[in-house]
Amino acid sequence: MKKYLLILFFSLFINASADSENINITIERKEDSSILISWKILYPEYDSITLEILHDGKVETYDIPLKESSIEICCYENEVTVTINVVVTKVVQLSNEECSAESCISFEREKFQNQTILSAIPTTTTTTTTTTTTTTTTIPPPISENTDFLNIEITNELITSIPLFEDIDLTDQEKNSIAFILTTVIIFLFYLVLLLQEWFNKILSDYKIRFFKNEKEIISNSKFLNFLKILFALTVTAFLIGYVEEGASLILDLENLAVFLAAFIGLISVTFFYEGVEGLIEKFVFKQKVRFRWAPQAIFFALISTLAFVYLNMPVGFIFGFIASSYILNSRPNAKLSPKFYSSIILSIVGFGFFYLTSLPFILDSTVFTAIAAISYLMCIEGVLLKALPGGGNELLESINDSTGIYKIFPLLSFLLGLGLFIRILIISPESEFSNLQQDLLSMGSFSLTFALILIGYMFSILIIGLYIKVKGNNE
Repeated sequence: MKKYLLILFFSLFINASADSENINITIERKEDSSILISWKILYPEYDSITLEILHDGKVETYDIPLKESSIEICCYENEVTVTINVVVTKVVQLSNEECSAESCISFEREKFQNQTILSAIPTTTTTTTTTTTTTTTTIPPPISENTDFLNIEITNELITSIPLFEDIDLTDQEKNSIAFILTTVIIFLFYLVLLLQEWFNKILSDYKIRFFKNEKEIISNSKFLNFLKILFALTVTAFLIGYVEEGASLILDLENLAVFLAAFIGLISVTFFYEGVEGLIEKFVFKQKVRFRWAPQAIFFALISTLAFVYLNMPVGFIFGFIASSYILNSRPNAKLSPKFYSSIILSIVGFGFFYLTSLPFILDSTVFTAIAAISYLMCIEGVLLKALPGGGNELLESINDSTGIYKIFPLLSFLLGLGLFIRILIISPESEFSNLQQDLLSMGSFSLTFALILIGYMFSILIIGLYIKVKGNNE
């Protein structure tokens, strides 16, 4: 095995660079000569943040523990200059000309700052001479309303990249044509992966597979055992979804707990309002014997996606799946209107309902409630499409065939509603999931081609396995 020599070069910053785009400062005067300083740092990673206040020839320096907060301090009657400094360390790979070893990297520190001046309170002008002194201390984390669990800071990329109601301008039809051309094919492959996963779910539901289920097990399993299996699938899949984000971490903290809770509720919502609604209608309206069974393939998809995400350092995961499915033990004649119509249109309405929740103040006041609503509407709106399309669940055609006469048009109308929501909210809006995927792909550089090849390989694997099961398995 080759031995690699790692040589570290350290360089200290000499001059600070102005950066008003990533360092935001606002100052306003309060009563009794107090000032309120608010700041927001947009750098994802940094070494330190310091706050400097120049007043009456004195420079006060404070270490800031938070990227975004505010503080009210007293007393500053004269002109105040507030400066925020951010120190960032970057890792630079040295070239062969700069390095005699096999591998060399340099740690370069850069200092960025932004400055704001607040005018003095109008008073009688006097001339004073003072000496400049510098003091340094650490500001304790300010006491804010966001200290409880429902208002913790969530930085998880999976959650923060989902657009909220106010982010979607439903009147804006403009698109970035260049970015669209560069990324459309890869994003199409991404959604095709989700579609094929749902097709594979359908194959496992329609065919008797030795390693997943058999008819005897379905009939004989107790409701309690099925409940435990579904709960297990929910927990594991939600856990994995929570970590399909940049820098996937297994640290047990409040943010990860919040992401897990959001994914858990989202999975419950998309599964219940589709499979659950269909099964309940079959049982109570059509008097059919219905069993709800777990879908272990959901865990399989989540695990494969997570492993690929972490190992290959991908910026985007591709987890999706229904945790349970309804299974009708006996047959019935065609209904006037298929139960699948109701499950489809209800899932669309619920999806838009979660989307609308992201516009309400009491939801936006809680980062946890916002995360739950965001990921739930994403799963519901995507679920309607993936369940309906040929190549996916193909349940649009099944719903049409299960309906009679003029009622056959209603499943199509339900599908068009879901398709409209998917396109309008997740595709064409400037802050949509589609646009966020574009930005992620553009930031990947040459790795975007590798990501496309991974998606293609994954698709072909699912397709080959699914076709094998379809040929070798017994149709139920």
